[in-house]
Amino acid sequence: MSREIIGQMSLLNKEIEYNLPSAEEINTRMFSKVLDDKNVVASYKLYWLLGILDEVSAGNNIIEFKRIISRMITYSWYPLLKYKLSFGYSDNLKKPVNYMAEKYNLPSNHNSEKLLDFIYKSNDKELLKMIKELGLYVPYRLITPFYAEELKGIKDKSKNKYIEYLSQNTSYAVYKIINGDTIVINEGWDDYLRDNYKIIKSWIYYKLVMFLQKRNPNVPAIALKLEAPIKRELETAKKLWKGIIFERDIKDIYTGNEFNDMNYEKYGVLSIDHFIPWSFVLHDKMWNLTPTFKNINSSKSDNLLDCDAYIDLFCNVQYEAFAYMCDKKKNKDLEEYMDILQLENPYEYYKYSNKIDFSSKLKQNIAPVYQIAINQGFTVMDRL
Repeated sequence: MSREIIGQMSLLNKEIEYNLPSAEEINTRMFSKVLDDKNVVASYKLYWLLGILDEVSAGNNIIEFKRIISRMITYSWYPLLKYKLSFGYSDNLKKPVNYMAEKYNLPSNHNSEKLLDFIYKSNDKELLKMIKELGLYVPYRLITPFYAEELKGIKDKSKNKYIEYLSQNTSYAVYKIINGDTIVINEGWDDYLRDNYKIIKSWIYYKLVMFLQKRNPNVPAIALKLEAPIKRELETAKKLWKGIIFERDIKDIYTGNEFNDMNYEKYGVLSIDHFIPWSFVLHDKMWNLTPTFKNINSSKSDNLLDCDAYIDLFCNVQYEAFAYMCDKKKNKDLEEYMDILQLENPYEYYKYSNKIDFSSKLKQNIAPVYQIAINQGFTVMDRL
């Protein structure tokens, strides 16, 4: 998810649900109901609508089921593979994702455009079967709210055929369904979706985050786990750690070596590591950072290290960092410790507390995050 979309979600929050842009020529009130909680029991509708939105934005009004479902798989690729998020017991988007990742050895952060193209053009019979299964209901059920009156009394097994008939003989739903494999965006809806692309995408993402949070209650930062992250910038943190290293004489927790020219030559330049991988916590807060060497950081990669073996060393380094920031009156950086340690006044705490108490409080807060990361499939290495 782009930072712009995330920002919009934060600003609009619940208002996104109720304040979709209106338009005289189309029924936007009914459109706002297609993703009501009672109508969303799996992720399909959310990703189906995202796929439609992207296709219309690209100028396409006649769209194959296969094209939209290819986008559904592409959108769900990263959160399913990287974080193993639960989409719910009955949700089968994970089937094509896991199948393709294993058969074609594709990584979780595979380029989304290349992935979309690969899926859409694939002739893999097993994959095509999965795509067909994903298109059995969602194209019809998304537009069901537009035909609520007409569908009263219709048996479930007959609904798809009747919805297709209704869509072809009316023009007030978002699209018509043609031959059970194509949709045609109705007049007025194409302009509406294009003109309000960012707002509608924010609304869908908000619904998606709420949907996933209910099914993954212990996973932090769901909103930031929907798309592969952009490159991080740690120069500010590195500058701060250089000051800490110089004044507090700390050592690398992974090798036990000092930070000096000889070891920089041997192990690589100074590098900042996330004790719990950044790709899980999705932040650069000081309480999860530790200085190391570039080659060591590369070896650790996106993995966890055995907590029992390293947590005391990590907490010792963290205490030295905290003490340095208190001594230097680094108010802005100390705010991050105030949050994680639940401190009202870090200076008073530093004055009247000690390293043992600090380490205990930090461990209490890191331990559950560490365990959740393990539960989400992050590899634990014994040693580097």
